[in-house]
Amino acid sequence: MNENEENISKLKAKIKYLMKQRGLSEKYLLAHHALINASFIKMDALSHGKKRKTPAYYLSGKIDGVTRLTYIKTKDLALVKRRATAYKYYMLNLSKFVKLSKEIEASFRELSFLLIEIPDEYKWK
Repeated sequence: MNENEENISKLKAKIKYLMKQRGLSEKYLLAHHALINASFIKMDALSHGKKRKTPAYYLSGKIDGVTRLTYIKTKDLALVKRRATAYKYYMLNLSKFVKLSKEIEASFRELSFLLIEIPDEYKWK
């Protein structure tokens, strides 16, 4: 096996690995998720810097380009926190999926250059 064939073999193995990783992200993204597209925030302080006796929880999200806070009732706390956290992990998996896809594309482009075999009579002189 010459050096070029060895490089091709390594690159194909890398592509297979990346595709497997992307498949895991894709599987997660395609699964059913109940999401809330906002950040979960815990507030310990009042507006004048005094400390609260018990923390208050809010959802922070952009509405028409303006960040809004929505108070979370204690009875809904666990559900809202779970859905906001699920959204965070969903978006992390989506960015991982995109990054892997770009890396796979770059690897295929690199592979195409390694696979080029031009007969001598057609090479540029």
